[in-house]
Amino acid sequence: MKKYKLVEIEKIEKINIKNKDVYDITVEDNHSYTANNLIVHNCLTTEKLGIGYPSASLIKECYDISCTLDNPAHIIMDGGLKEERDFIKSFALGANFCMSGGVFNKCLESCADTYTQNIKHDSWTEPGSLVDQYDENTINMFKSGAKYFKKFRGMSTKEAQKAMGNNVLKTSEGITRMNPVEYTLEGWVDNFKHYLSSAMSYTNKSDLKSFIGEVEYNLITQNAFKRYNK
Repeated sequence: MKKYKLVEIEKIEKINIKNKDVYDITVEDNHSYTANNLIVHNCLTTEKLGIGYPSASLIKECYDISCTLDNPAHIIMDGGLKEERDFIKSFALGANFCMSGGVFNKCLESCADTYTQNIKHDSWTEPGSLVDQYDENTINMFKSGAKYFKKFRGMSTKEAQKAMGNNVLKTSEGITRMNPVEYTLEGWVDNFKHYLSSAMSYTNKSDLKSFIGEVEYNLITQNAFKRYNK
């Protein structure tokens, strides 16, 4: 098994990518979601198709199988990650990495279009004026309590596909919505670092290697989950 350790973040840099190119790496005539022996899935497949597998069980089973291999695979959790606890539980069950769009879309620095609150309609579903999230005035206004919102859409949505020039669309497995800006990237990372360290302490783990896939856990009912998921 490879050894892992928690690495301290040395610095966080803000990069204005407003005028940078974003490339579509779609492989022509191949949409199998399989790449270099890694299998990935798409957004709302389970909800729309009724085909899926519970994420926690999937991570744990993949981890257990991986441990029997001479060259264990890296497990990437993708989908449904909304709170810090979702990342922590994924690591505890055996994931090496996590992928999330919505969590980081809610950071002020994310590259999505950023809007002021629509005061006239008092609704975040109808955005106000477009602003530059990297502008010092916007940053200071946010720190002072101003409300901003981000356009969020998955790459499999019809809106995103049309923007990339794909006009042959049968259905959509992604979502498009407005998300309220809730934090800065630095703030989220700092909170998560402390939450993860605390979780490792509670489970008697001193490093990330001993935490990934090696934590004892209990299955609880949906009603028990609702008691703290408020």
